[in-house]
Amino acid sequence: MKVCYLINQLAPGGAPTLLLDIARNMDEGVSVTVCQIEGDTDLTEKLTEAGAEVVNFGADFKFDPRAIARMISFFRQNEFDILHAHLPYSQTLARTIGRAGNVDTIVSTQQSFPDNYHPITRFLERHTRWLDDATVGITEAITQAFRESPVRTDWYTIYNGTDIPKFAENVAAADPDQLRSELGLEDELIFLNVGRYVPVKSQKDAIRAMAAGVDQFSDSHLLIVGWGPLEEDLKQLATDLGIADSVTVTGRVPKDEIHEYYALGDVFVLPSISEGFGICLTEAMAASLPVVASDIPGVREVVADGETGFLVPPREPAEFATAMKDLQSEQKRRTFGKAGFQRAAERFDIKSIVESHMDLYDQLMAKNRA
Repeated sequence: MKVCYLINQLAPGGAPTLLLDIARNMDEGVSVTVCQIEGDTDLTEKLTEAGAEVVNFGADFKFDPRAIARMISFFRQNEFDILHAHLPYSQTLARTIGRAGNVDTIVSTQQSFPDNYHPITRFLERHTRWLDDATVGITEAITQAFRESPVRTDWYTIYNGTDIPKFAENVAAADPDQLRSELGLEDELIFLNVGRYVPVKSQKDAIRAMAAGVDQFSDSHLLIVGWGPLEEDLKQLATDLGIADSVTVTGRVPKDEIHEYYALGDVFVLPSISEGFGICLTEAMAASLPVVASDIPGVREVVADGETGFLVPPREPAEFATAMKDLQSEQKRRTFGKAGFQRAAERFDIKSIVESHMDLYDQLMAKNRA
C-alpha cells in the first residue's frame, strides 16, 4: 500500500508530530510519503529517518499558484492508494488536486473545531468535503461538531496518539538534574506546559494562576516550553505580576530534548481555551505526570477528571491555582500519574491508532474496488 500524507507544514506541533509517530510505527509493506505545502521544515529529518519520503512544495503563501502547479504535477506523476490530508488548508488542496491526479482514495482528518477556522478556510473545507471518501475527527466532540454541517460524508473518530512505551522510555533515560542545573532551578516543584505561544493556548492564565497562589507556590516554578509570537508577552506578564523568578519561558526546544523537560516536570498544566485533542496531554501521561487542564471539549476525552488530573473552567486562573495546589501532594501526584499512564497506554498508544487507520484504509480501498 502506498500512503501519502499532505499537511500544511512540519513544525513540531500536534499534527506533524502525529505523522512522525505514524511513520515510525507504520506496518511493514506500507510506503509512506509526507508532503508539506509551506512553512516550517523542522521534522523533515526525523521523518526521513523514520523511512518516509518527504516532499516540500515550497509555497510562499496560501494558494501559491507555483506550489499548486508543483502539486498537480506530483500527483499526476505518482500513484497513491491513499491520500490523507491533515489540517483544513491541505484538505481543500488534497480533495481537489488529488481527484485530478492518480489517487484512488482521499481521507481528511479534522484536528480542530470548525469555529476555530478562518471563515474562508471554513467555507472551502465545507464545500470540498463531499470529495472525501471518509472524514476523520480526532475526538468525538470534533466529529459531532462537524456532523452538524449538512455536507454528506462518511465520518469516523480516530484519536490522536503517542508512542507511549517509547516516550516513557525516553523520559526515564533523560537527565532532569542536568537540565535543572542549566535552567538555574533549585529543588522547586515544576509545573510544566508545552505548546505554541499563541492566544488559544492561553499560557497567560497559567502565569496568572501562579500569581494567584503566590504564597503557596513559593517552592514551585512554572516552565513554559514552546515557540510562537507571544513569547515576549508571556515573559513580560510574569514580570508585571512580580513572579518573573518563578516562571521560565524557554522558547523553542529541539524535539530530541523535550523528554528532559517532561522528566523534570512534576505536574503538567494546559490552560488552553480550545483543544482538538492535545498531543502534549498524551505525552504528559506517558511521562506519568498528573494533569491540570481546561474543562473543554476534546480535553475531556483525554483527561479523566479526578483520576488522572483535574479539569477546571477555562480562563479561571484562581480555580486553576486551586487545582495546582492540590497536586502539590506527592502521593496524589504519584497516584494520578500512574492512572494517567495506564489510561494513555490503553487508549492513546500510537500502535492502536495506526491499526485504526490501516483498518479504515483497507475498508475504503475494498469499497472503491467493488
